[in-house]
Amino acid sequence: MTFVLLLAAAWLLRPVEQSLAPAPLRVEQLTMLAGRGGALGVLGGLRSAVAGGFWLKANLAWERRDAPATAALIELTVAADERPLYFWLNGARILAYDLPEWRLDATAPAAVRQKVNGDCAQTALAFLERGRRWHGDDAAFLIEMGGIHLHRTGDLEAAARCYRQAAELPGAPYYAARIHGELLRQLGRPAEALAWLRHILPALPADDPAARRDVVLARIAGNGPKIARPRRCL
Repeated sequence: MTFVLLLAAAWLLRPVEQSLAPAPLRVEQLTMLAGRGGALGVLGGLRSAVAGGFWLKANLAWERRDAPATAALIELTVAADERPLYFWLNGARILAYDLPEWRLDATAPAAVRQKVNGDCAQTALAFLERGRRWHGDDAAFLIEMGGIHLHRTGDLEAAARCYRQAAELPGAPYYAARIHGELLRQLGRPAEALAWLRHILPALPADDPAARRDVVLARIAGNGPKIARPRRCL
């Protein structure tokens, strides 16, 4: 029965597979998949189906709070198909935000909590860096890395740098530039923040709600909302 369901899923995912830009598998990916039941599938052109199967298993491991299995299956998912951003971004959130919570309890000393959070954050950042190499540069990777620095490593300088790099990429969401400006202010560089906000203001269309021109104007006037942590999604 399971085999039949997998075949049906593979057939249904073929249009998705064909809609994604073709990309050759790297030796690194094939090495990761060797012996894990995925190499033959991806070589046979069923990359989406194989990746979806690994992601489903990762979801089940996540429900059990099985950190080693969850991390390993996330790695296998992107090895099978590096093209969907969904796997990279949600995989990184699990690594950075969920795994440390499973390893810590309410009685954990602050130093231990900081160490675990930092280690998991570095794992997630390395994962996203690989995503930039395998998938191709995209503002979404840098935004996610900026969020991890902001909420896990506490390195505001690195966070600001990531958001600026993201804002300068084609197709970046408007909020990346806004967050960069806010982080400059939090870093104690108000003149630089003001110059940046004034720099981006002319490119913000007044008739596009996503541009949040009013928010930028408010921040220029000295007000700024808090930056929210991204939500994980399985």
